[in-house]
Amino acid sequence: MGNHINSDIDGWRGLYVRKDDQIIEAREQDVVVAKAYQEWSDKGSVIDGRRLTIMVKKHTYDVNEEVRIIHVLEAPLPGYKIYVMGPKRIFDEYVNGHLQGEEISLDQTDPFAPADYDGRVLDSPATDLNFEITTYSFAHPGVYEICWQPGKWKSNFLKIEVL
Repeated sequence: MGNHINSDIDGWRGLYVRKDDQIIEAREQDVVVAKAYQEWSDKGSVIDGRRLTIMVKKHTYDVNEEVRIIHVLEAPLPGYKIYVMGPKRIFDEYVNGHLQGEEISLDQTDPFAPADYDGRVLDSPATDLNFEITTYSFAHPGVYEICWQPGKWKSNFLKIEVL
């Protein structure tokens, strides 16, 4: 999965994306959004010791403007393993209740433990931002609701207004 680590915001070590078969640094605009996690007011709820949060640069976009979603997994309590290398694939993301991309396998009890992983693992409490950045653009004006829901975990709901 690469050799890039992003353990917690205080120990910031970067934000990375895949480009073809390479792992490269994320765009500066994505880094700014990710670094704002500690102050983000609309975090997901803690469910079974872990919290999912999705973040965007802004909440109003123009028709066909790219919307970039930053994904955060936080385990605020001790007792959990955090697989901090990536970027890891995103499963079970929904826009207006419709699945986008891939659905997590039903036999995977912990969607945050990668099946094939040879990288650094931290003990919680810890925060992991090394997930793929999903992108959307909307061809029609309106309000769009985005949520990341792997297994029993559910992120905050982002409401995006497209003008």
